[in-house]
Order: sequence, then structure tokens, then C-alpha cells
Amino acid sequence: MFGQQIVGSLDRFLRIILQVAWLNFLWIGFTLVGLVVGGIFPATTAAIAVARKWVQKKEEVPIFKTFKQAYKREFIKSNIIGIILAVVGIMLVVNYQILLQLGDQISIIAVFLYYFVIFLYGILVLWIFPLLTHYNSSVFQYFKNAIIIGITKLPITILQGLIIFFILYFSLKLPSMLIFCTISLITITVAFFSVKVFEKIDTSE
Repeated sequence: MFGQQIVGSLDRFLRIILQVAWLNFLWIGFTLVGLVVGGIFPATTAAIAVARKWVQKKEEVPIFKTFKQAYKREFIKSNIIGIILAVVGIMLVVNYQILLQLGDQISIIAVFLYYFVIFLYGILVLWIFPLLTHYNSSVFQYFKNAIIIGITKLPITILQGLIIFFILYFSLKLPSMLIFCTISLITITVAFFSVKVFEKIDTSE
């Protein structure tokens, strides 16, 4: 009896590892299918959609089918959102270089405002794609709600940001993680926190 429990637990553990790796491979594959620039955002959205079903404990989630459906369904919206985020991100990097060059000539208020914008940008990146998988809304509403939820649920925002930071940190130390589990772990983290928050929002309405 005890031996059967060990075998069963080991089987479930190995199945989870394979599912996590498979989701990571799908993200890489579909990102490449979209020529990276056009594929990374819908692939990320699709990965979160799969992870969301895992968190909700949906029985026997067909990973490939769920991923492909979400990829196709949210292809346009996710790319619009992703392009906007990418453009803003590039602008922030350029502004950072300008701040470095100007040095002491920049007022402390300008520096504070810059880092505040960085903070808001981080909130957008964390919350906007989970919103895309959970609600059907306009692009503007996704941006607005991402900021509102990210600020009102600040402890959760900070916690998941820290978890993602450590996942990325260890992935750089162990590059093989990037191939097998980095994106999956990040999307599972995001899905776990966002599902809990969204379910509370839905029940309170």
C-alpha cells in the first residue's frame, strides 16, 4: 500500500514536470511561429490561459488545444497591447540613458517621476495579460484596470514581482531553465495570484 502511494506520487510529480516543460516548449515554438515580435505576446497570453486552468483545477486540461485556441483568439489584442508596452519600454530605456548623461543637472523630482512611471509600467506588465485571459474588454479598459488592480492589490503585486525576479535570477544562473520551465513558472505565478484576485472581484460584483 505504501509502495503504491509512493509510485502514485512520483507519477503525478513527473506528469507535472512534463506538463510544465511542454507549456514552456509551446511558448517558445509559438513565439517563433509569430517571428518572435508577432508571436511573443499572444504566446504569453496563451501560456497564462493554460496556467489559469491549472490554478482553477480544471480536470484534464488539453494543453496544446487550449494554448492554440487562446493564441489565435487573442492574437490581435495581445499584439496591440504588447506593441504599446514595447514602445513605452523603449522610451523608458532612452529616458534612462538621458538621465545618466545629464547626471546632477536633473532635479530630484524628475528622477522620482521617472521611477514612478517605471513602477506603473511594471504594474501594467504584471496584470494586463492575465486580464486579457479572464475578461473580454477593450484595450483601453485592460490598461486602466491593470493599473487600478495593481495599485489596490499592491502587496500581491509586489509579492508576485519578487517571485518572478527570483525565477529570472535562477534562470540566468541555470540557463537550461529558460528552455524547460522559466516561462511556465512565471505564467503559473501570474495565473495563481490573478485568479485569486479576479475571483474575489467577480463575487463582490
